[in-house]
Amino acid sequence: MDTSILIALVKVISIVLISGIIVLRTIPTINYIAHSKGLLNAPGERTSHRYKTPNLGGISIFLAACITSLLFIYDDFLVFKSIYLASIIIFFVGLKDDIILLSPWKKLLAQFAVAALIVISNLRFTHTFSLFGFDLFSDIFSIIITIGFIVSIINAINLIDGIDGLAASIGSLILGVFGIFFFINGLYSWSFYCAGMVGALLAFFQYNVFGLRNKTFMGDSGSLLLGLSIAVATIMFWEANADKTLPFTLRNAPAIAFAVIIIPVFDVVRIFFYRIVHRLSPLSADRNHLHHRIVDIGFSHFQTSMILTALNVLMIAIAFGLSFFFGTIWTTLILVVLMSLSVALINKIYKKKGKKTKV
Repeated sequence: MDTSILIALVKVISIVLISGIIVLRTIPTINYIAHSKGLLNAPGERTSHRYKTPNLGGISIFLAACITSLLFIYDDFLVFKSIYLASIIIFFVGLKDDIILLSPWKKLLAQFAVAALIVISNLRFTHTFSLFGFDLFSDIFSIIITIGFIVSIINAINLIDGIDGLAASIGSLILGVFGIFFFINGLYSWSFYCAGMVGALLAFFQYNVFGLRNKTFMGDSGSLLLGLSIAVATIMFWEANADKTLPFTLRNAPAIAFAVIIIPVFDVVRIFFYRIVHRLSPLSADRNHLHHRIVDIGFSHFQTSMILTALNVLMIAIAFGLSFFFGTIWTTLILVVLMSLSVALINKIYKKKGKKTKV
């Protein structure tokens, strides 16, 4: 193995370990403060927990992911400066919502602001992969689609953070896949960025799912930050695959990207259309998410998280397999059909359990 690759691999492993240790060491302290100050998330109609629980785990995730990756990142400084500035903004917006609650529209405005900040750094969708008969998006359309995508992904991740372990497991999978791609293509700073968040999420997962004394939620401060991280990593993955100078690029990169983020994307689109059809606000809250359906069937939070993560892995594997036989459009359509069938199956089982299916 080349020495530079070995050094980079050691750095990635170090980032994951250091990030995880920071989370493991800081959450007990943050939980102690949360309990002493009464900063707890109380059970409600939409929640699945039975006891008041701290929801400030995002603080540990933010500290761990940002500090560790910043120690090692050495290029793309303009882009990463914008990403970390955007991360700071979205983290504090989420933290404020965790403590005193913000209106959905104020959070949405903040999301548009951080998305614009990312676009200003020139990280945006530019290549079409000839899907529409041309190679590049116009500047205006590129800006619009990138901002819309970032805001959508931030909200998608925020919405799947409804049961223990789901956001952490799906987030680890998504950023892990992207991080591996960046690593094998020599985009080490991007792999370090992903590794910092993966290490934090894996450590957080233990407290979120298995924690007794120190059980915690990531809160909006964590889920909004995670959504931003996934959004920028997806954009970079998309654009990197258009760079033919890289040693390993994917033929059906847009379809692969869709497969990697398919669980949160499919769920948010499904819920959005349900609320529009039923004349509800797209920002309203309910228990119609896919994870809620699976929990209501009778599975535990951990089991539900593993089912959806496994489904995500399956979709990624199928996308890679289909890429040998089909182009991007057909691969994407087949993935949509397969996900639709999966949702239909879940709804069928849900109905048999005596629930009234709404979607």
